[in-house]
Amino acid sequence: MQSPIATERLHATTDHLIRPDLSLDDLQGSWIHPRLVQSVDPVKGRQLRASRPVRKGELLLVDRPFALIPVVDSPEQSDDIRCSNSACHRPVARTAERVSCSDRCSAHVVWCNSSCREADKSRHVFECTWLKKYATSIRSKWGEYDFGMLWLIVRILATRQMEGQQKLISPHGERSSQSNLHSFKTGWGAIQSFCGSQETWSHSQVRYWTTLAKKYLGSYSSLPHGMDTNDVVTLICQEEANSFGLYPRETGIFPIPDPPVDRGQQFGAAVYPTAAIANHSCRPNIIHKPDNQGRMVFVASMDIAAGEECCISYFDLTTNVDLKPRRDHLQTSFRFVCKCDRCVSEGPPAEEVQWDEFPSMGEV
Repeated sequence: MQSPIATERLHATTDHLIRPDLSLDDLQGSWIHPRLVQSVDPVKGRQLRASRPVRKGELLLVDRPFALIPVVDSPEQSDDIRCSNSACHRPVARTAERVSCSDRCSAHVVWCNSSCREADKSRHVFECTWLKKYATSIRSKWGEYDFGMLWLIVRILATRQMEGQQKLISPHGERSSQSNLHSFKTGWGAIQSFCGSQETWSHSQVRYWTTLAKKYLGSYSSLPHGMDTNDVVTLICQEEANSFGLYPRETGIFPIPDPPVDRGQQFGAAVYPTAAIANHSCRPNIIHKPDNQGRMVFVASMDIAAGEECCISYFDLTTNVDLKPRRDHLQTSFRFVCKCDRCVSEGPPAEEVQWDEFPSMGEV
């Protein structure tokens, strides 16, 4: 399959980057450009690279989320909230068809219609009791960020359980027709291969997450994940190092348009099996944005040479424009000193390379 080519500007919406005769809706599930490969750098770790030249505007990746949560205020009034059905994740308008959980577990849990709710029933059962028991108390005691992080972990565990049940029914699992997908780990196996461990975070941060895991994420009859606390804390470390914030406009447009156009207000957070491999550059050659199904879409924003690393930006480039604010932000939020070509060209010479890239839920 040929990769679609953009015919318009790269900074309005991702939807128009697809050829008129091919839309993202025509791509079922995840899709990876046949020239996009993964490699491992001894300093930076996992990378995405182009095995052969890629042209500006080509679609590189469409990655379905392993787990996704909404991040919106006033969910009853929001048009940005997404359908909870993992096979859908489309925006849910305020119409008569919008339905909520019959047990009223959370106002943030909605579906497009009753059919979507019924199709999502077995997955939602995993989180429903947990949300009813803890959502209000976690928000009031620990705040929205920690609630979102814990809920995303619960949805990761729910997908893990569903994946295990599907393997019991069909031992060989779902087969993809795209050969390039077979070279990338998928599902729970991809999550387990994420960078980020208890050793990469401060002792105080790990202790804090351990407290939350013991109090809210223990394995019991209504949350039967079967993992011990140490494994759950490791999963939190991986999620915090690899999850994406979801925004209505692209992240990574460079050079910055004049006047600048920011990426808008965050409406969700998600974990993606393949998109998480991408490293950061302050002069990225990829722009990224979720589509209307919550899938993360990578598009080449410039020509990419054979062997060149394919990088995204971990933050909105319309903020922290100068070198020092960029580096301060990246070091504080993502725990590394950026040594991309742009930072090196703008900074003093002969600096020692320090890479330790870990995106956080609210930023990428």
